Amino acid sequence: MLKPMLDWRRFPGRITSVGDLRPPWLLPIFVAIVWTNLAVLVPPLSAEEALTPIPRINLSVTNQTVTVQAVVSAIREPSGGGAPYIVSLTQGNATVPLIYWSNMQPELATKVKVGNLIRAKVTVKLYRGTLELQISGPDAIDLVSAASTAAVSTNSPPQATTSPAPSATATPPPALPQTLIGKIKEDWVGRIVVISGTISGIDNDNKSCRLSIQDGTGEIQVVLGENELTGLHVDQLLPGRVLTITGPVKLLDGKRAIVPEAAGAVTVVL
Repeated sequence: MLKPMLDWRRFPGRITSVGDLRPPWLLPIFVAIVWTNLAVLVPPLSAEEALTPIPRINLSVTNQTVTVQAVVSAIREPSGGGAPYIVSLTQGNATVPLIYWSNMQPELATKVKVGNLIRAKVTVKLYRGTLELQISGPDAIDLVSAASTAAVSTNSPPQATTSPAPSATATPPPALPQTLIGKIKEDWVGRIVVISGTISGIDNDNKSCRLSIQDGTGEIQVVLGENELTGLHVDQLLPGRVLTITGPVKLLDGKRAIVPEAAGAVTVVL
């Protein structure tokens, strides 16, 4: 730092304080030096670089703490006194469950609502073969943006609608919403659904493959034949890998199952 050098003998009686030793032209230089040092010590914050996409959450990040940003697509309240809240976080075609306990609900009730976009600092855990996200406390979740009044929960079953009058210009049908596995009932046989979940088990046959798929709300079998396996590689079908599957619900051996009927009905979320 520059120091003013004054001859006390040339200015007798005019210096009354240490501040008088600083000439006026020195103040702008001092301020510039301070701001330059602060710019070096405090790098710009880039929150986006710290975000981990939901589709990239797999077994390789188990027990790691990451930050995610996703939409709350469904909320499953505790089924018993010791059960947790299970919140489905969806980003693109990938969904992963976020777990927290009832004692956190009073502080999270306004943040964690269906349709809200939230940011959460979580730890990736593997519980009974299913990947899930856990938080240390309610402060680990921040609300990024609230849902609009038109937001619809993926928990809601398809609603009957009145067919519009025919028009000269045909429009393509809307994409099917994703369905939580736990919502699929036996009376849904024949209904086409879209699910997204994690592979928890594999049973390979000569010409087919049976997968156990979980999404935090339940588990269901998915049967893939030769046609549906077209374009898929065996090394892509591994436990912990997230898939998006489209197909009709059927009963196989008395149990619910999804049996895709077209190539491309199974998408591997990388």
